[in-house]
Amino acid sequence: MTTMTWRQLRKKCKRESDYIITLFVTNEVSLFLTWILNRTRVTPNHVTMASVSCELFCACLYASGHFMAGSLFYFLAHILDCTDGNLARAKELFSPLGRWFDLVGDRLGEVFIFLGISFYFYSSGHGLSWTFIALLDALLILLYYYIVDVGLSLGIAGPSQGLSSWKIKDVRVKWGLYEPVMYGLILLAPLGLLKLQLALILGLVLTGLVYQAQKNYRLFRSLEQTPDPCRLKASDTAPGPHDP
Repeated sequence: MTTMTWRQLRKKCKRESDYIITLFVTNEVSLFLTWILNRTRVTPNHVTMASVSCELFCACLYASGHFMAGSLFYFLAHILDCTDGNLARAKELFSPLGRWFDLVGDRLGEVFIFLGISFYFYSSGHGLSWTFIALLDALLILLYYYIVDVGLSLGIAGPSQGLSSWKIKDVRVKWGLYEPVMYGLILLAPLGLLKLQLALILGLVLTGLVYQAQKNYRLFRSLEQTPDPCRLKASDTAPGPHDP
């Protein structure tokens, strides 16, 4: 267990970049929770499991039509999703397994929630069209993040993608699908505007997919046109008449 002051915790958990609502709202709540958990034996992986569990509860509540309670669990899941990273920084507990678990947990939670929404439409007599749209949104979101992750893993997209050029509180602001999808559901679902949000998500994700595909294609083309010093022709490496 590690004891540190509030100022030390904020400094240690400061991020280089973040989404704007997360920066001003969610992360502030997360820091307070991190300050409490930092004095316990709770690990970041425990917090990740709690976050995924909250998203599963959210999915069950959405499926039964309890959107206000579901959105509260969704917001709690987001707080915990911020907290696992903050707690890892505070306790200096970093591992490839923890990073993998965090990424898989994020995608798994999204699948739970959209499955819950699709079940709600199917079971409440809204027709198969909105059930299909909810499932399509989930599939396209997974495809979007797959394209982003593959670009990062192959080195054709740098870690700076998705960052704006301006800073707030000395933190670079991110942009992307993450907050519009999540906070749109949290705010609009209890207001009875779930169909509107699903339609907005569909438009946003399709736009994001086109953008990511074009961006990665241009990066691929630029890499193909750049000489790679590690790829030498056989004639360049074969010994010449004056080589020993």
